[in-house]
Amino acid sequence: MGFWSFLRRDKAAQDAPADVPAAPPGVGNATSSAPRADDDPATVASRDIAKLTRTGVAGGPSTEEALYLFAQLRATPDEARAVEELVRTTQIRRLPEDLLLALGSALVDRGELEIATRVLTGATSSSALVLLGDLAERRGDIPTALSLVERVLLRDLDHPGARERHRRWRSMLGYEIEHKAVAPGATVVTREPDAPFDLLREVGRGGAAAVYEAVDRELGRHVALKVYHQPERDRAQLAHEARVAVDLEGPAVVRVFDLDPDHGWIALEWAMHGTLRESVRARDLGRLLPIERWALPLALALARVHSKGWVHHDVKPANVLLARTGQAILTDFGIARRAGEPSPAGSLGYLSPERMAGRASDPRDDVYGFGRVLEDVLHVVTDEATLARFRPLALACTGPDVTRPANAGALVTRMRVEILGG
Repeated sequence: MGFWSFLRRDKAAQDAPADVPAAPPGVGNATSSAPRADDDPATVASRDIAKLTRTGVAGGPSTEEALYLFAQLRATPDEARAVEELVRTTQIRRLPEDLLLALGSALVDRGELEIATRVLTGATSSSALVLLGDLAERRGDIPTALSLVERVLLRDLDHPGARERHRRWRSMLGYEIEHKAVAPGATVVTREPDAPFDLLREVGRGGAAAVYEAVDRELGRHVALKVYHQPERDRAQLAHEARVAVDLEGPAVVRVFDLDPDHGWIALEWAMHGTLRESVRARDLGRLLPIERWALPLALALARVHSKGWVHHDVKPANVLLARTGQAILTDFGIARRAGEPSPAGSLGYLSPERMAGRASDPRDDVYGFGRVLEDVLHVVTDEATLARFRPLALACTGPDVTRPANAGALVTRMRVEILGG
């Protein structure tokens, strides 16, 4: 049965409707379009549906009012028409996230899973991502389901059902149990005679290493001192990280000042404004906007990575530093691999579905990471003009592999045409 004929089926054939929520402040107990004495129910419903499709535009209902109105319509024989018109509206413009989720849930209830996926594509709320993950699982696409729920866990570890799904989907893909984080204090830095740094503070800690703000005692220069937790085990990775960064030396790639593989440390360029992750968490729009100030240099740095045959494999806000000028500096090349080599494990929430499925190292995986970085920033941005400019780019980077820019060079071209106008 076709979609529209399915939607127009007699409501009597449907299951009992869901409970209608209490009316929000300012909305009456009936539908929000006050009926006149000569109105029949069909006329009232038509006015309500027309109002519903104006959600998010000037003069339209608030999201809260729209959710209430949609819930009421779902409890009537006019549900099919309301769903149909909202689906049509999503083809013209973006609806508020909560209303998109309600529409997606309605489509799932009606068995239209493919259209629910299309409607929800590009949504970023935790509930929408979980629903998209469930839809991916139902069509057998477990790598996509896992990548979606990891994005939820990155933001909200206790979101209902997220951890259970994560364990189940990882198991279905044959992944081992997640690597446990190193306990605080696991890295002990001793002042070696050949390590001329005074430590000021710890600024970051991961599974492989801790990063400190430090001062070079001889030069008085601030550095980021990265100290590996297990120098003997990770000696090769430390040396690899330094060599790749030096090979890619240039604008927006972190500079390497010194290293000691025997004692497990590497001294890197210090960025006074910290990481992009810190600015996102602080909702520091002064540093995040305009987005192109840091996003274009980051894309250009990735283009150089790809042009030299490397894949970074760990593009995320924590690995994007902000220089004094506000431009981005790409750091942490510890798991970089040559294109075509086996892909290493990566960071929760930033792995493409294709990499989840075991694809060899591919520049498109870095493009996916770039899109996720954009998405994280857009999640805290409220300026509609900025959202309208960058949402399509983020969606293209995190969307289907066949439509994703093939590498960061193609990404830069797209940014210059679509974002910078030339």
